[in-house]
Amino acid sequence: MGNAKSDPIATPQQRRPRIDNPKYVVEWQRLKHRLRLLRKWWLRPHLPYQPVFVIATCRSGSNLLVSYLDQMPSVTVLGELLCTLLPHGIRYDKVSPTQAVKHIRYCLQGERGGVRGCKLMLYQLANCQLTMDSLDAAFPQAKYIVLYRESLADQYVSHQKAIATRQFLLRPGEQRKRTELTIDPAHLRAYCDDIRRGYRNVLDHSWLHGRSVVLSYEQLVAEPDNWLEQHICPLLGVPFVAPTTKLCKQNTEPLAQQITNYRDVASLLHSPLCRQHHHGPVPLQGQPRAA
Repeated sequence: MGNAKSDPIATPQQRRPRIDNPKYVVEWQRLKHRLRLLRKWWLRPHLPYQPVFVIATCRSGSNLLVSYLDQMPSVTVLGELLCTLLPHGIRYDKVSPTQAVKHIRYCLQGERGGVRGCKLMLYQLANCQLTMDSLDAAFPQAKYIVLYRESLADQYVSHQKAIATRQFLLRPGEQRKRTELTIDPAHLRAYCDDIRRGYRNVLDHSWLHGRSVVLSYEQLVAEPDNWLEQHICPLLGVPFVAPTTKLCKQNTEPLAQQITNYRDVASLLHSPLCRQHHHGPVPLQGQPRAA
């Protein structure tokens, strides 16, 4: 007996896609989200706001940072607006610089806080061919928080495990999914080079001086109060609120317990290639560089 895909006499009911198919669920959620955005765009007054963008890479601590930012008065930071896999993300057929800016603008305009922003992952900016200069032209008053992870080895392992388990967040009460990882040294080297190059390209823009905070995941975890009170809150012009989070760290074991071929790649994992450290952008000529 033929199936609905190939049988020419299949009934309409047989040809109808399953509504519980994840693809169609996301598209339905995306449509509802877009309708809400359009309603807000046309029915709400367009009040001025301070844009802020969290520039990050996968598994660099951006969810933790956003959870802190959202606790501040009048601050709203949305998720990955340029992710095509999320209901609030940009559509597959709209991946272009112009459409990316338009989608970001629509989403931010729909919020109410005086400071509004979102996460922009480096690979998503690249997918949309949206450069930092184009982003600056569209949002000339925007502030930026550039977040990176010093340990590229930890970031790589965390990223690979998240992809394998499909678990990207861990909240209290949720079961942590476990998996072991075998590392391909060539893939790891290419990953480290790509991540490091991406951040260098971002921080090569002198106009970021005075409009950005650059910090690592390790610094954020070690001193969240200091970084928020002394750096991020002054950047955004908002009062400090002591940070709390309901997110749980997913990978707590040492690398030796997470990697099946650890002995073969240990020297690479602990080499300078798998470390990075970035400073703030170089100021314009004639301006002093921030300490």
